[in-house]
Amino acid sequence: MDAIRELLVTEPVEEKLAGRGISSEEAQQLIDNRYVIAANPGRRRRSQRKLDARRLVVGQTNGGRTLTLVIEQTLDPTTWLAVTGWDATTAERRMLGDR
Repeated sequence: MDAIRELLVTEPVEEKLAGRGISSEEAQQLIDNRYVIAANPGRRRRSQRKLDARRLVVGQTNGGRTLTLVIEQTLDPTTWLAVTGWDATTAERRMLGDR
């Protein structure tokens, strides 16, 4: 996967993100700014097939906030569905090249 052209955020995910202080606008900003995509490390916990379609995207908002989103592949390889998200951990920020 080279690029995320569209990120879909459903209402339930929007509410989940809001509970963590993340707006859907901030989530959308990640794909317009600097980001990296990594394999989802949570494979042990759920069905293998579903998790193979998921990735982590670590990126920055327009305001410089670094976030991590779990995204799931759709039928269109450039369109992804947000599943959840949080403020990036130190290790996740390092993936992006931040300290």
